[in-house]
Amino acid sequence: MYKVNGIEAYEAHNRTELLAGLEAKSEYILIKGDYYKEVRKIMDTHLPENESIGVALGSAGVLSILNYAIDAVRNSFSNADKMDKKIDRKLNSFKIKKITDDGLLLSLKQLDY
Repeated sequence: MYKVNGIEAYEAHNRTELLAGLEAKSEYILIKGDYYKEVRKIMDTHLPENESIGVALGSAGVLSILNYAIDAVRNSFSNADKMDKKIDRKLNSFKIKKITDDGLLLSLKQLDY
């Protein structure tokens, strides 16, 4: 555990540690080292929360189902290994809270509600 500004965060330096933090359902995950750049790329492919809420409300939920189906198809045809697919799927529950030169702090989206 890593503590910064009163926030306890699970610290991860590689994909094995990140998956462990995701499966432990940590509220905050701090990704440090070179691996944070890779996670940043993954997070950039996810639809931002405010856009996904707008889509869900504007389409009465129909497009949310379509978005889920597109993600499922994308993951099934992806060349990534099983661990990377699992990480990508679990990262959908997180958003980027803070970006620094050497790390990335993720927080559960549920904490904002």
